[in-house]
Amino acid sequence: MKKNLSILFLLFIVLSITACGKSDESFISEQTENRNENNDKTDTPISGKNGHYLVLYSSRTNNTEHVAQTIQSILDCDILEVEPQIPYDDDYNSILNRAQKELEEIRQGNYPAIKTSVDNFDNYDIIFIGYPIWYGSMATPMQSFLRQHASKLSGKQIALFATSGSSDIASSVNEARSICTESILIEQSLLLTSSTLPQMESRITEWLDRIGADREESDIPESSSQNINIKIGNRTITATMEDNAAAQDFLSRLPLEVTLNDYNNTTEKIFYPSPTLTTEGVTRGCTPIPGDITIYVPWGNVAIFCKNWSHSNDLIKIGHINGNDIEALSIDGDIQVKIEQQ
Repeated sequence: MKKNLSILFLLFIVLSITACGKSDESFISEQTENRNENNDKTDTPISGKNGHYLVLYSSRTNNTEHVAQTIQSILDCDILEVEPQIPYDDDYNSILNRAQKELEEIRQGNYPAIKTSVDNFDNYDIIFIGYPIWYGSMATPMQSFLRQHASKLSGKQIALFATSGSSDIASSVNEARSICTESILIEQSLLLTSSTLPQMESRITEWLDRIGADREESDIPESSSQNINIKIGNRTITATMEDNAAAQDFLSRLPLEVTLNDYNNTTEKIFYPSPTLTTEGVTRGCTPIPGDITIYVPWGNVAIFCKNWSHSNDLIKIGHINGNDIEALSIDGDIQVKIEQQ
């Protein structure tokens, strides 16, 4: 009897070990499969009307992102963010420690994982590569991206832009050159530091002119009308836009479907265009009256005034709602509208 019990006990142990072994193997296989799926996944850039250019950027404090979005807005081209597999902490010291460790790992040939992948760059004349500078080097997520896509970038023109506190861009340019050995690196790169970031728009425009990157003009004539329709449910009201660069940028985004948020007890109806409308070189200062369509520059929002308001040097007038139609927006609460050019 004891012998039979011993045999049964041993058999139970063997079966238990075998079962655990199968469970661990299945878990490892599943994790490997998931990793492979992530590596094989490609991302689709946000499309603009100009398909000749692609803006790729990595950003942590949003400075580089703002530069990238400005380039995209000026050129009306495609854009995509390069993101690390594991997001960075908000704690500043933690970020510094991780950045130092990742840069040291890259020097050993080990690149940190990213979750961004692009299928091909065949249709692009220039790929803009943007990143912050960490300890004199290109931010590690972008280094990883370039290394993984070096063969796909072979023969393509690359234009580098970067942001930093005060560091130079030279070392990161050399890093890009050593990673993308078969790419054509445009000699003139753009660096914006903490002291030059306030002049971002003008510096970007000058840089794009120097490297020959222009906003593509469509072969199909666009409507030259300065008039727009604003559809609110079954009702349509009209407005006439100003003849300035901000208003033209607004017209180029149409049609738009947006939610106008009520602000300051129906004084204004506002929404936030993304990216923000260009205001470079546009005269500021406005004393809004009911019906005025404006941009509040510090926030980047469009504000349609339903009531009179005091003069502000931070407002730019880009249009005015015709007649007394502003009463259609002078109601409590948010309003869904569709805006189209006539």
